[in-house]
Order: sequence, then C-alpha cells, then structure tokens
Amino acid sequence: MYLTKYLVLFVVLASNALALDANRIADAIYRVEGGAKAKAPYGILSVKVANATEARKVCLNTIRNNHTRWIRAGRPGKFLDFLADRYCPKSADPIGNRNWKKNIKAISGLDF
Repeated sequence: MYLTKYLVLFVVLASNALALDANRIADAIYRVEGGAKAKAPYGILSVKVANATEARKVCLNTIRNNHTRWIRAGRPGKFLDFLADRYCPKSADPIGNRNWKKNIKAISGLDF
C-alpha cells in the first residue's frame, strides 16, 4: 500500500519536473532557432504550422516523445544530447549539432 502511494507520488513529481524542463528546453530551442525573426519558429520543418503557438506545441511534443524514446532506449548518455541528435542530426550538420547542444544547455541552464 505504502509502496504504491510513493510510486504514484514519484510518477506525478517526475512528470511535473519534465513539464517544467520541457518548457525551459522549448524556450531555449525558440531562441536557438531564431526567435521571433525565424522563418520556421522553433525550427519546425517536419510539419506545416500556422504560427509560433502551433510550432511550440509541436516542439513540446517532440521533446516529450524523445524523452520517452530516451527512457525506452535505456537512457543512453544525456537527454539533451539525445534530443539534439534528433532535432539537429550530426549526419545532416555536424557543426550545427555541436553548436545546438552547447547553446541549448547554456540558454536552458540544464545539462541532463
């Protein structure tokens, strides 16, 4: 009984922490991808979006979906590196990938 109670509490706290971090990561992505002057807000190129609000939703979904993939993959390395390798793949732009990682970590203040 107590174990279940604490497990539920842990899951709720962990999901709330991800929600807060996802917003910080999305804010950093917005800036890194050009902010208000960007032709593609949040760097969203995979789907057509009507505006920055819709682009942010896609960005947040991308962050959450990749977080789930990272966990299922056994948490290989740091999550932000995992996300960067999908958001700005090394194979497409090795220098951009390295800079994207550095900038997202610096702007978000996160490094996990």
